[in-house]
This record gives sequence, C-alpha cells and structure tokens, in this order.
Amino acid sequence: MWKKVLIAVGLFGLALVVAGAVFIYGMYNKVSVVSRFKGPSPTPTSSPIPDTFNGGRPHVALLMGYGGGGHQGGLLTDTMMIVIIDPPSKTITLLSLPRDLWVELPVSGDKLTGYKINAAYAIGSDDRGYRYKPEQFTGPAGGGELAKYAVKQATGLDVNNFVTINFAGFRKSIDVLGGVDVNVEKTFDDYVYPLEGKEDDPCGHSEEELKMYATMSAAVQEQAFPCRYEHLHFDQGITHMDGQTALKYVRSRHSAQDGSDFGRAARQRNLILAVRDKVFRLDFFPKIIPFVTSLTEDLKTDYTLADMQNFLRYKDELSEYKITSGALSDDNVLTIGRSPDGQSIVTSIEGLNNWGVVHQWVQDELTRLRNPQNATESAVASNSAQVAN
Repeated sequence: MWKKVLIAVGLFGLALVVAGAVFIYGMYNKVSVVSRFKGPSPTPTSSPIPDTFNGGRPHVALLMGYGGGGHQGGLLTDTMMIVIIDPPSKTITLLSLPRDLWVELPVSGDKLTGYKINAAYAIGSDDRGYRYKPEQFTGPAGGGELAKYAVKQATGLDVNNFVTINFAGFRKSIDVLGGVDVNVEKTFDDYVYPLEGKEDDPCGHSEEELKMYATMSAAVQEQAFPCRYEHLHFDQGITHMDGQTALKYVRSRHSAQDGSDFGRAARQRNLILAVRDKVFRLDFFPKIIPFVTSLTEDLKTDYTLADMQNFLRYKDELSEYKITSGALSDDNVLTIGRSPDGQSIVTSIEGLNNWGVVHQWVQDELTRLRNPQNATESAVASNSAQVAN
C-alpha cells in the first residue's frame, strides 16, 4: 500500500502518508496542529475532505519549508509549493512559487505593505514584532493564514490548508533514508554559502573595522568576512546526497550558473522527486517508523485529525491520480525587477500588484496540465482562427 500511494502522489503523497502513518502509529500528538480559530475551540464539524472527492471543488494545499533556528531569518520560507487535488481530472498538480515574489501584506490594520512572499509566514508567526496585524493573522495559525492570503493575492487560488516543515527535520529524514540520489541539472558553484553559527564571526577584524563594514554593501561584506562562508560545488548528473548536502543544494542562492529564484525552485522539485523515489523502494518499509518520527516533530499544519483520516479513506483513489507540475517564472508571466526600496524582486510582467495576467495563466496552466490533449486542440483552434482572420 505504501509503495503504491507514494509513487502516485509525489510530495503531497509524502505529506499525506506521513500524516496517515502519524495517525496509525499514534504519533499525531507530536505534530504541531494549529487551529485557525481564536478563543474557545469551535464545535467540531465534519471534515470537508470528502466533498472534494464527491464532486466538490478541487482541494488546494500550501506546502512550505523554512530554515528554523540557527539560520538568519529562520521562518522565511525557502520553499513554497501549491498542491491542487482535482478528482474530476484525477490529477495532482504541483505549482512552485518563487520566494522573491513581491506581494502586499496587511501588517498594520488594513494598511498594505510590500514584502517578498517568503516573509508572509514569518510575519504571520510574529505577534510581538507585528502586533497590529488583523486578528486572523495572529496566533499559532497566523503564519499559515497570512501565507494563504499572499498566495491567493498572487495566484487567485483559495488555499484550504497549509503544511510547514523545518528543514532541520527534512535533513534528518533524508539521513534516515540513507541519503538520496538527486538529478543535478546544471554544474554550479556558490562561493558564499553561509556557514551555520558563523553569521557574526568577526573573522579577525577589530571593533572599529566591524563598525565600518556594517555600513557597506553585502558584496563588500562577503569579501571582508570569508570565514562566514563556504564554497559549494555541484556537478551535473545524478549525485548521492546526505541530508546536510541536500539542504545546501536546495538553499544555495549565490551561484552565477544557477542562483536565480527559479533555479532554486527547480532544485527543490528535483530533491522532492529524489526523496519520493527513495521512499517507494522496496527497502523503505523497515525505515517507515524512524522516517515518520524524524518528520513529525518538525511539522506544523492546520489539517485536523479528521482530515488526515479522510485522506487515508481515499488513498486507493489517490494512488490512481496523475502527477503534473508547473512553475511561475520569468519564462511565462513573471519578471525580475526592483522594489520601491531597491530590493531584487519578482513581479508580474504587467507590473507591481497587477495580477490579472498571472491569475489567468494559473487557470490556463491548470487546464493544460489536467488535460493536455484538450489544451493542445484548443490552442490549435485558436491559432487557426487567427490565421483565418
């Protein structure tokens, strides 16, 4: 059963199987399950999951990965991926979002302020630093709720639930698997990958020099503090990686060859595929309990136990679904630009906060991925009509 489900549903399958295993093995209490409701717990209601499989609207989940403690900006989400389960077409679609996508967030009442989308979860999780946020973005589920808000703004999709994982947990889980074999698409070097715990190392500089360098650009600081960084090198091809190496592979941001936001998203998808491939191998079953245990303590979600039980009820149906994937990038409706305060950001090709073309692309892409034959025929018909005119 485990092998069949995992082959079929990829990353979201991993999340659901982990959830199912947590339930089966009695480890649900180790997962941080947060309620989106404030005050006393509301009267329990039935899970909406069955409606998805009984002709309802597609189920949309947001998966996020963050660095956690020991990292600068520990709650900034390095990975953001939308998962759409669509029973009518029997598809599960993975849609990657660039972390530098510029969105507007309500951090002070109804006033909107521009931020990179990877900050949404961090801001929503920080009630002390952002004490004037709207109430729905506060409390244990505040980070997930604000991230959902940001995703809807950019894509037009209503997100039902979120799952986050601390990369420290993901690193441990890969080690439990004995490492994974990742398809590295491009050879690349990153000469300034931050060393954990070395963020404030003076590298031999005096107090006066430290004050001087603090006023200089990031590029100057990287040259002045070489002890804070290490050189990463990855060769093209299948590469066996342990947890630490895999984490560096997906988080690297400063490669001249593959350091863009879009390159990082592709690397993250490649790692997920490698984990999936390793998990469905015949030798995985003896590792299932340590694998699940390594993940549960670093997971946070607003899925309820009833939701998880219902996903297990539909595991056989899910195992027949086709997996498709896409990515918002500068190859379609996004472009790289500058924020009003000079940051390098990603925006719609129509400009800041003009999401119409992005929303339309998302719907068209979902249609194409769910039924590529019909999408192709529609495109041919459209082109023929243009020629006729």
